[in-house]
Amino acid sequence: MKKITNIGGKKIKKAVGVLSGTSVDAVDIVLAGISGTGKTLKVNVIDYAEYKIPPAIKNYVLETSAAGKGTVDDICRLNFLLGNLYASNINKFLSGRGIKNSSVDFIGSHGQTIHHLPAEGKKFGYSVKSTLQIGDPSVIANKTGILTVGDFRTADVAAGGEGAPLVPYLDYALFRSPKADRILLNIGGISNVTYLRKNCSLKNVVAFDTGPGNMMIDYLASKFYGKSFDSYGLIAESGKVSGELVYAITQKDNFFKSKPPKSTGRELYGREFVDKILKKFSRMKKEDIIATFTFYTAFTIIENIRKFIRPRGRFELLVSGGGSNNPVILDYLRDEFPDSEVKVLDDNGINSSNKEAVLFAVLANETLHGTFSNVTSVTGANKNVLLGKICLTK
Repeated sequence: MKKITNIGGKKIKKAVGVLSGTSVDAVDIVLAGISGTGKTLKVNVIDYAEYKIPPAIKNYVLETSAAGKGTVDDICRLNFLLGNLYASNINKFLSGRGIKNSSVDFIGSHGQTIHHLPAEGKKFGYSVKSTLQIGDPSVIANKTGILTVGDFRTADVAAGGEGAPLVPYLDYALFRSPKADRILLNIGGISNVTYLRKNCSLKNVVAFDTGPGNMMIDYLASKFYGKSFDSYGLIAESGKVSGELVYAITQKDNFFKSKPPKSTGRELYGREFVDKILKKFSRMKKEDIIATFTFYTAFTIIENIRKFIRPRGRFELLVSGGGSNNPVILDYLRDEFPDSEVKVLDDNGINSSNKEAVLFAVLANETLHGTFSNVTSVTGANKNVLLGKICLTK
């Protein structure tokens, strides 16, 4: 406990944030200097890197997380395998920059979401919501020698919340503005938005998952072209959007129409969802299919902003995540909101690539300071809670 007290007493803490996203493409690692907590929070990004996840491990994660596919043995092994993967990449990241592990105060690790079931269901007389992130933080702590905070969603779900999205806390702390209404859009595997009215308070924050991000596009790029993703939207740009296919997707997808609070993941928008829809479109050109699913991602984002945020007048739309590199999606957003400023996030060293990794360094910092960081207006939790589990080292 003395170690936690010492960290809390430091003016500036050196922190690592780490995650592998829904797309399971890379381990993202950021090194940041963090001062303060809550309203006094400040972050300085020192360095950032991405380490490609070996295809065999990526496929193992995707197969294990698919509904009805993963076994208890698979999940158990993956929990430790990913912990080792994160730790080895953190060690590589630090040593490659001449930084001693002992100089880092803590690690914040999101881990890998293997399944997310935020809808309440009855089981043996108990009302149960659940979520599971693997890549055990205890493994990371012991393999790096650095105190690690991880498993951030669980406490919010235990308090009746969705456990997601988590990013609104960071958005509020670092990006609220006294001059402009802002929407922060993250297009990862799943897309989520945070709405910050100018001078808003934390209880006024509106945020939720809108639906698919890159997940279905990435799957189709792999299925049809053997590529990890549609680089710069070039495949989508070469195809034509099919209204018939868009309609077919909307008939299968109820999530984007549902009211917040809401969150989702691979269990809804995985390969099974896509393949079922495509059974009736086997003769369609591959580029037209990808163009249509790319349009659909933008469509669900736009529909959710219009229906559930209903911004008044001009606003700033700051885009992050892998989808911010897809100009086709950005063009759809600019066409739909011509009077607003749509731009890729780049603010004080926090950019579209490193923002999520920064988030988990920040959430770890708040937990170590005893600061609540779930946003109950967003997740639907019945109380504020400390997020994450602290794994100490010698």
